[in-house]
Order: sequence, then structure tokens, then C-alpha cells
Amino acid sequence: MRGVWLGIETTTATGGVAVMKNGVLLAEECFPIRATHSEKVLPGIARLLKQAEVTPEEITGIAVSSGPGSYTGLRIGIATAHGLSAGWGIGAVGVETLRVLAVSVTAECPVLSCITARNSEVYAAVYENSSFEAGEIIPPGIYTASAIEKRISRLDEVIVVGSGKNVLSFSDKVRKTDPLWDTPRPSIVALLGSLKTELYGFDDHPTPVYLRGFNEKADSNVP
Repeated sequence: MRGVWLGIETTTATGGVAVMKNGVLLAEECFPIRATHSEKVLPGIARLLKQAEVTPEEITGIAVSSGPGSYTGLRIGIATAHGLSAGWGIGAVGVETLRVLAVSVTAECPVLSCITARNSEVYAAVYENSSFEAGEIIPPGIYTASAIEKRISRLDEVIVVGSGKNVLSFSDKVRKTDPLWDTPRPSIVALLGSLKTELYGFDDHPTPVYLRGFNEKADSNVP
């Protein structure tokens, strides 16, 4: 997590940007509800760098939330990361949004990260715990609500985070996080981007994670 990192999050109806240095948050801005990302991201970054007293030359890398999420938002975030990476001559890395949500909570038990899709469907994954390198119990995918509910019922304990929990029904053994954490934070994106790069290096070309192909139906069977 060494260096200065810019985090960009545009996968939801809001979104935001953040700057961290050596794992410490310097500044973060979350955009207003129903923000137009194409109009908010670059001005937000300019304000943030001024607030944090950071110049582009000081930035170590750019981390961008890569999805799943809004198709338009994803494209805007990825394109912005690519443009700044090329213009500033620094690396960029994509971070999966479901992992961002999971790391936002503190849990030793399994964590269900879920984002509302459509027609009682969710983008979801279950991780062994909330740590960055936690293994996957259920791989990221697009699932029907009923399939996720049935699979989760077989776990002894689980904590759930993300907008998708609003379309799911759970037993009493499932703990829900505060709604504050249901929106991925750009500061977590920046943090995970720095950690990922330390382990694996920068991405050659960050790409969106859609999890659903054209006209693809949600999976009614969960691994």
C-alpha cells in the first residue's frame, strides 16, 4: 500500500473519488445521488488533488472499480482511468466491485456481497471472510434471488453487504451491515488497488467485469 493512490468508483448511481497515501486516506469525495459520472469524475479528481495537496507527478497508481454495476458507469470509470494513466504516465489497476464491498466490513465469517441487478436477480459472491485475499465460497456471478437464498441457508453464519440485500430474504442467522456500507467506497478501491499491485503488478489494460452476457439469464443454480 506504499505510495499515493487515486481511487475511482463509478459502478453505482452515485460514485466518487479518493486519494490515499501509504494506506492513509487523504481526501474522499462521494458524488450526489444520481450523479452524471461523465460530468462529475474529472472535476471531482481535480478538486480532490487540490484538497489533498497532491500533484499528478506524485501519484503512484490509479485504481478503478471494475464492476459489476452500471454498464455506462463502468465504461466511464474505466475510460477515465485509461486516459489519466496514459496522460500521467502511470499504471492503472481494476478492482472487482464485489470484493470492494466485502472488504468494507470487518468479519471473520463468510461475507455475501450482492448488488441489485433486475427481475429479482443479483450480482453476488460469497467470500470466506472480509480480508483482501479471502477465498471464494460462491464465485462472482449473476444469480436469481431464490438461488442465493437457498445456498446461503446452508451456511452456519454469514454477513451480507450491498444493495442486493434489499431484494433477498434471509434467516435470523444472517447479519446485515449498516446501509452506509452498501455503496462501494472509492477509498476502498484505492486501498485494494495498491494491495493488488504489490502482489501482481499493474494491469496491462483494466477491463469492465460485467458478469452477464447479452441476453444471458441469471443462474438458478449456485455452486
